[in-house]
Parts: sequence; structure tokens; C-alpha cells
Amino acid sequence: MFRKLPGVGPRQAVRFVLALLEKPEPELREFGSVVQNLKKDVSFCRLCFNISDNHLCSVCSDSRRDQSKMLVVEKVTDLDSIEKTGLYRGVYHVLGGAINPLGGLTPEILKFKELKNRLNKAMAGDKTVELIIATNPNAAGETTALFIVDLLKKESNISVTRLARGLSSGSNLEYIDEGTLKHALEHRR
Repeated sequence: MFRKLPGVGPRQAVRFVLALLEKPEPELREFGSVVQNLKKDVSFCRLCFNISDNHLCSVCSDSRRDQSKMLVVEKVTDLDSIEKTGLYRGVYHVLGGAINPLGGLTPEILKFKELKNRLNKAMAGDKTVELIIATNPNAAGETTALFIVDLLKKESNISVTRLARGLSSGSNLEYIDEGTLKHALEHRR
């Protein structure tokens, strides 16, 4: 069963089993109960689609967050990575993936309609919103970013920005792929 989880290979699955065999019986029962009740106890935030043990996640329920900034990510794990930096204090919107028709992820399945509705509410009263696109720098992520830009092109109260991309610190130019170099040159500042 552990091997069915993403990113868990046969050796990692064996390590999980061995670690669980060393746990006392009450701890194993608690673990089993948590797994058994997972879908009942954990859900998705009704606003941003982050994971939550309530109707709102900890970000959406925090009144100190800047509502004029919304960062769009593909997955909850992307949101977690950005939160760990402690640098971003706005709100999020989790799409549930990136556009990939071959993988069954089409715009109709992803949370674009909900994004548009949230932005319309956020812009009520002529407020301006900065939408930060933080999709992955791969084909599906780029397609998703372009779709968002196209979806919002007629909105005058939305400032669309993207996370910076380019050369990483400590890298050597001779080892950088052409796409990264091209992007770094085009978007230099």
C-alpha cells in the first residue's frame, strides 16, 4: 500500500513498514485511525483549495493577510514551499494542477472558474489586485500561466506578475540549458 503513494518506491515502502513494526500497539492504532478518518477530518479550503481541517485554511482565516495580493499555485505543496520562506503575506489560490490534456487536466477540471470569481469579489469597489502567477517552469506550467493571462486580459484592476526565473546562484553558464539562459536574458533587470 505504501508503494501506491507518489514518490514512494519499494525500498522506501519497506522502511515505512519496518518503522511501523517498531511502534507500540497504541501508536499503531492511532495511526490507523488517523488514516481511516483522513477524508472525514481533512478537506479543502472553500476559498483557496488549500488543505484544511475546517471550512477555511489557516491562511484564509488570517485577517492579517494582504487581500490585495493573490498568488496562484498548481498544488498545495507549492503553497507550503512558499509559506516556509515567510516572505509572502498575501492569499493563495490552488488550481489543483497544471493544464495537461494528455494527463486529463483540462481548464474545466482545474479551479480557473473559482479563481475568476474570487478575483471579481476582490476587485469590488474598484480595488486593484496583484495576481502573482507561480506555476512551474515546465510546458504544463507555462501553458497554465498563459491561460491565466488570457483569462484576465480584459481586467483593468488586476496587475498580473510572475515569479522571477533565471540563473541560480553558484551555477556556471556553460551548464545552464538554453531555455533558462533565454529567459534570463529576456527578463533581465
